[in-house]
Amino acid sequence: MNPLKKLLTFTETSLTHVHLKWWDVQNSIGKYRVQPYSPRYWWTRQELVSQLCEATLCTLDSWNDLIYKSHFQFYDERLVEYSWAMKQITRLGNSDRFLDVGCVMNTPYTLSKLMYQFADIHLLNLVSEPLAMQGRISFHSQDIRSCDLPDNSFDCITCISTLEHVGGDNKYNDFSANGSAEITLESDPLDRQGLWKPAFTALLKLIKPDGLLLVTMPCGSEKQGVWQKGEYRLGIEELAEFHTLAAQFNRQVKLTLMKKSTMGWQETSVEAINSDRDPQEQLRSFGADVVVLVETLIE
Repeated sequence: MNPLKKLLTFTETSLTHVHLKWWDVQNSIGKYRVQPYSPRYWWTRQELVSQLCEATLCTLDSWNDLIYKSHFQFYDERLVEYSWAMKQITRLGNSDRFLDVGCVMNTPYTLSKLMYQFADIHLLNLVSEPLAMQGRISFHSQDIRSCDLPDNSFDCITCISTLEHVGGDNKYNDFSANGSAEITLESDPLDRQGLWKPAFTALLKLIKPDGLLLVTMPCGSEKQGVWQKGEYRLGIEELAEFHTLAAQFNRQVKLTLMKKSTMGWQETSVEAINSDRDPQEQLRSFGADVVVLVETLIE
């Protein structure tokens, strides 16, 4: 490397290091309060996800305590979803085939863990995207509802915050290459409900009879689901549909509701979603304040 290029590389690396250290100082002083979806937000959330996952993997049974931290109120549901998914996957042990639908697990941190645990890794997304890591990874650019992957072929499937986008209008997302909207303003609101069900059914077809399926979706306080900016938020009366659909494949599922408050994330119930709603909820209007975690039970 010539001296000028070496100097420029050193300068760029040093400035980046100083910048990140400054963000650390801001987080410490502000107790991690940050403008949603700002550059510091994305960087800090990434750091918190890694730290939370590592702590969870060290002590799997302490997960509920680990996510109950006051500064987590300033970050979205990914903190819960990543750490919960990695906890459940770790308990599964080393296995053969893994599939992630929606590519949320397409990060250097998660893929490094998955490549150690699974022999064959697949990612599926409606829109193609670059892989965070190269190696034993197959990418499928398909709609989960009509994909050509073989039934009963995966030991573990994750679908993190993805089903709420199935059938939705992705034009609001500037980063999406999907220009066609399946929902129009003229369509009957009742026709928009339940579009996640065919996708969940497809996941149940792909998972092996003794495999582990992990799904997360945002959940509202309304009885029926609603669409907001191309994203579907489950209604509380729809939660039973997970059990009904799973029963068609002779499977049982466990549902866990997690809610964000000023003290962080904690487990809640259907009855408490409304009664314990935080009066300061508007301060955390980004992301979902309630998320449902769905897992198939393994005998």
